[in-house]
Amino acid sequence: MKLSYGTLDKLKDIGDVDVVIGILTKDVEPTILHVMNVVREGILQYLSPYSTLIVVSDGFSTDRTAELATMFDISPVKKLVVEQMGVPGKGDGIRTVMEIAHHINSKAIAFVDGDLLSIKGEWIQEMARPVLYGRTDLVVPFYVRDKFDGVITNNLAYPFTKAYYGSDIRQPIGGEFCISRKLMEILRNHPLFPSDFGIDIFITTVAAAERRRIREAMLGLKLHESTTKYADPESSLIPMFRQVVKTMFDLAIYYSKRNERTAMTDIVVSDYYGPIPVPVEVNMGKMKETLAMRYEEYRALYAKVLPEDIVQTLDKFPRGKATMDAKSWARSVWHLFAAYYTTQDIVLIDALRVLWLARFIEFYNECKEMGFPEAEKAIRDNARFFEDVKCEILKDIVKK
Repeated sequence: MKLSYGTLDKLKDIGDVDVVIGILTKDVEPTILHVMNVVREGILQYLSPYSTLIVVSDGFSTDRTAELATMFDISPVKKLVVEQMGVPGKGDGIRTVMEIAHHINSKAIAFVDGDLLSIKGEWIQEMARPVLYGRTDLVVPFYVRDKFDGVITNNLAYPFTKAYYGSDIRQPIGGEFCISRKLMEILRNHPLFPSDFGIDIFITTVAAAERRRIREAMLGLKLHESTTKYADPESSLIPMFRQVVKTMFDLAIYYSKRNERTAMTDIVVSDYYGPIPVPVEVNMGKMKETLAMRYEEYRALYAKVLPEDIVQTLDKFPRGKATMDAKSWARSVWHLFAAYYTTQDIVLIDALRVLWLARFIEFYNECKEMGFPEAEKAIRDNARFFEDVKCEILKDIVKK
């Protein structure tokens, strides 16, 4: 994937830059100027000793996002607004920023989404400085998020990553990152670089599997426009699920065949005294409706792949009497991953997607009366089931 000649000409005029901050956009006209302005303020306040460049990588917006970004004056900070290379998708948007950073020899490359409402100038410092000071190769965010925000993270991406790679990264698909030049070159040349929403789990997973240093940045509350899409899981969360989980499973296969692993870690969490997250509304009726409608579609596959006791429980779903407790969920994930390991059949991910809805419904019932600290403890406790059952289920296919 190569940059256009027009972009390369602009980079010649810009010259080498220490820090590139990429803003990923697609149809974010209401928020893009706010995000650009806050990033500018953060650069001027915290990164003044360094040469910096803001790159707005636009994913083929159909509104005025790119036009507004081009017109907005953020001097004295340099900016470059480009249409991303490749196809629509966050992965190709990030790849575009990486290619630009590669050409201008950047030392730290940060990424933020263009729909952020809660972004603060301090985020730039928290993300970029640890990389610039040589203390880490990847900074991932820790956001204070409602227990029903991050619905793919809490019940799948976090426990899977923790159990498989031994990296206790609480929000592996948090959306914002900062990477070192060394890690960027590993990512750029990776054969599984995704073009879509799989990019977040890709960055975190590769860093963990390649034994790069990872650090969490305490970024506080996160508010973004896309949270409102949780009300319609069929059109938003479900397509994202397939992209994230396929990338996660493909990378797990890739690194197991290379016999890569990292040291086990387990972060001890102290008492929480931080801010209270903004509640997130989830359309549970819609999720239950989707679950009931989709379950029968994969009934034969569940009977073939999953243990009999789990299938007997699942058969109660159409009558609304089934539950998906944390241990059964962990067992189901590993059994479906084991089947995917040998077939790479995308249908297995779609089948897991239905069980994920079932697990989220049960998680909702378990945690709806909990505050933030109690829900966080429950999420971490549930993640241990992934570690407890992994080795027994995967013993014949993965040499860990």
